[in-house]
Amino acid sequence: MPPWRSAAVDCVASGARYGSALGLGAALPLASRRKTENSRAAAMDHDNSTRHILQGRELIDYLVEKASGATNAELLVREERRNRRMAALLSVLTFFGIGAIVGAIKMFVQNEIEVSEVRVREEVTEALTLEFVQRHDEFQQSVAASIAERVDNEVGAVRAELQNYKLYQELIAHSEGVATNAADGKIAEKSLGHAMDAIAALADVPTIRGQPRFLEAVNVVVDVLVRTDRESAIEKFETLLGDVMATHKDTALDLVDHYGELIISSPYPIERLTTEAAALARYAAAAREHSYPERALMWELFVAYKSNGYSPNRTTESLVEMTHDLSDTDLNELCYQLFLHSHPLHWMNTPDHEGREMARLVNGLMNDHPTLRKILEARAEDPQLATRLAGLVQRRRERSGETTPSETPPAEPAESPTEVAEAPPGPNNTLRR
Repeated sequence: MPPWRSAAVDCVASGARYGSALGLGAALPLASRRKTENSRAAAMDHDNSTRHILQGRELIDYLVEKASGATNAELLVREERRNRRMAALLSVLTFFGIGAIVGAIKMFVQNEIEVSEVRVREEVTEALTLEFVQRHDEFQQSVAASIAERVDNEVGAVRAELQNYKLYQELIAHSEGVATNAADGKIAEKSLGHAMDAIAALADVPTIRGQPRFLEAVNVVVDVLVRTDRESAIEKFETLLGDVMATHKDTALDLVDHYGELIISSPYPIERLTTEAAALARYAAAAREHSYPERALMWELFVAYKSNGYSPNRTTESLVEMTHDLSDTDLNELCYQLFLHSHPLHWMNTPDHEGREMARLVNGLMNDHPTLRKILEARAEDPQLATRLAGLVQRRRERSGETTPSETPPAEPAESPTEVAEAPPGPNNTLRR
């Protein structure tokens, strides 16, 4: 039983006991009894139900039930009222509480955001600072390394340039020594070796290989190499400085003579001498560029004559006809070169196979091409050419040991190939030519 129902039963029981004690249960006022009886009779007459008189325990139960109903109703009203107040209070508290909670959450979240932003900003700043420091250090190191490398390169370049310039000066000094000894018919082997080494070292230096004094030094060395028939050294210089040597007039003329004599004196057919033929063609073209067309024409004529087995053909005849297109100066030089190669003692200190083969070719060419002989006879009357030819005859006689006074040379070479072969050797000079 609920506590409120037990309290109501106790209250009713106490009231009944109190009424019995006062005599209300047995001796109610008469008027009240009659009135009560009349009401009951009317009620019984109305619903025709069985009449019941509540006494004792039934009355207590009835009263308890009535009291409990009233009490229950009152309690329900109070409970409802309290619930409404509680609901209102909870609503207010909920409203303000949720707002406060939301506000607190917002404040917490905002605070966390601010803290996170500060922390992230500090971390980013620290990371950027560290990255900047690292990049700055790397950049400084890179710049320092680049500057050091550039300085080293520049210093190295300056050092190399100074070294090359020093070697260049040494080359000039050695070449002068070589030229002085060559003028006396001697070879300064030590100076020549130093000069050759210096030329090989400076051959790939652009700032030096085009210098006029460098080309002059190369010409001195090449002239001695040609006069001593050092073919391997000439081939080395040809590989290193072929294009540069062709730009110097005297060097180009020396080399066109060298390769021409090499081809003519070779026992092999010209078809096998492709390298020498290519070099001869290059320096023949260079001779024409330097205004020496007669030198190129002469070697082209010699090579064509040998290619045809020392006999004339249409090519040699055409080349002989081209001599009419030469100027007087060029024609005089052609006649001088023909007479020069008509005897080995005209241009060699010690005759050898090369000199004899050249004399054989020139004399055969003169005999097979009378036009060329007539040109030589006509040009020999020129005073300047006559003087030069007399000098060749004098040189030949000195080298052969003849003691007769010098005579004016004949208009044409009198030596035959047989006489050339029997010419006595000259003194044993250091230079071959």
